[in-house]
Amino acid sequence: MARRSRKRNISTRAKVSAFQKLESWIERHLRHVLIGMLLVNLIFSLALFEPKLHTGGDNAGYIMLAESILRLGDGYSEGYRPGPPVPHTQYPFGYPLLLTPLVALFGRNVLAFKFFSLALAVGSVALFSLLIKTIFRPVQWGVLTLAIAINPVIIDYSHWILSESAFLFFNLLSFKLFLDSEKKEKLIPGVRFWLALVSIALTVHVRTIGMAFIIAGSAYYLLRRKWRKLLLYTVVLTALILPWVIRNTMVQEGHAPYIEQILMKNVYSPDQGMIGVGGLLARIGENIRIYSVREMGRVIINTNGAWEAGIIFLLISVSLTLIVVVGFLGSLVRRRNILELYTLVYMGGILIFPEVVSDVRYLMPLIPLVIIYLADGIALIAHLPLFRKVNGGKLVTAVVLLVALISLVSQIDRVPANLDMLSRYNQGDPYSGYPAPWRNLFQAGDWICENTPEKKVITVRKPRLFYIHTGRKVDGYPFTTNTDSVLKRITSSDYVVVDAVSGTTYRYLIPAIQKVPERFKLVYRLDKPFTGVLEVVK
Repeated sequence: MARRSRKRNISTRAKVSAFQKLESWIERHLRHVLIGMLLVNLIFSLALFEPKLHTGGDNAGYIMLAESILRLGDGYSEGYRPGPPVPHTQYPFGYPLLLTPLVALFGRNVLAFKFFSLALAVGSVALFSLLIKTIFRPVQWGVLTLAIAINPVIIDYSHWILSESAFLFFNLLSFKLFLDSEKKEKLIPGVRFWLALVSIALTVHVRTIGMAFIIAGSAYYLLRRKWRKLLLYTVVLTALILPWVIRNTMVQEGHAPYIEQILMKNVYSPDQGMIGVGGLLARIGENIRIYSVREMGRVIINTNGAWEAGIIFLLISVSLTLIVVVGFLGSLVRRRNILELYTLVYMGGILIFPEVVSDVRYLMPLIPLVIIYLADGIALIAHLPLFRKVNGGKLVTAVVLLVALISLVSQIDRVPANLDMLSRYNQGDPYSGYPAPWRNLFQAGDWICENTPEKKVITVRKPRLFYIHTGRKVDGYPFTTNTDSVLKRITSSDYVVVDAVSGTTYRYLIPAIQKVPERFKLVYRLDKPFTGVLEVVK
């Protein structure tokens, strides 16, 4: 019996020794391990690269805004509609400003913009590794960095001309600079403090919800009674943000369209009116359900829907949510650091967004923190009696590695189809990979370019995207069941595109056309699904 016990102890020592050797090796080769992680992220990002425009329309808006910054006299505006350019107030100028050097050098080069997003995503992986280097032991640092390097959401948004990658990058940079500035107390704040303020201001100017950082930072200094830093923090960031706020207030003449959109019951159906207090509480509850049951699973599993069915996905999503919440609450009680305060404010912000737009994209800035709190949650669970004989550090390593492997497998599953799409794209199919409704929409745009005069105005569901694709002046139709209002708008244009990419076409556009069919002449059509170009009879 004693001999068997002695053998078990020798085996345990050997295992511990192997783990310690791995930890020691990673510590000695930290830089090389990080380079390897960045290469893994880059390889998957290129294997899943998407060379075409995103179908959402926001990417087209950012391109237009970047071009407007470079045009003298236009200011920060959109000029895709008929008439003079209209000052833009919804998207902050930060991301379009970052694109302007690329516009100046390469013109409207979609690939240049996409590779910029990719570079920001790779930079975010590097920043995350630096952020956690002093928080976790080497092996845990390695698996956490791997989990971020192959994260499907970060990889997906690394090839879109959207502000997500830039927002993630400046968030992480702000965290790093802010925490570094707090390491040594000085009478006069050091360089890192001032750099942190600049980075935080850039974060806000990239996405409005970056205001969460300003609120979280103020709360941090209040809780620690650092009055001098609180004063400097407030005054400097106000000075960096206020000019943009004043400009928007003057342009909007007191209106706040962005806030009005948040307070709508449904942004795609304005006729439903504004939400009340009861409706807002119900929305928060529904968003909690959406993010915990559906979107949290997508944080580690690919976002193309192939894996998003069945009980396994549900279990992963709910389990991940519970562990992360445990880790977050534990960290909030122990540290109440900028990371926890930011998470609290940011989540409060996205929970009041209309549930119809709730999506994993809004979780993207929190994904690095989700991974950190996942590790913290596992470490806390390791103290439960059930896991008393389990080494906490090894349990953290094992579970985070499992999460990383799930992400890896779900990513590998997508690579063959994406490489096939890239092959067909390189062989001359510019719409390779688009679903049929979108392919038809773009082909309708090609027909318009080849068969109609340049000065004709087009009404279409995706005006900004159509403008970037065709170069024609375009307009959208109002989202209202009042057919007279819809007709007034669409009959002021020369052509109307009836598409199958959105349900609003059947809800608002087609009923208006059917009311006076003699005012419209079908001049081009595609089937499977039906897409038509109608000429407006004046």
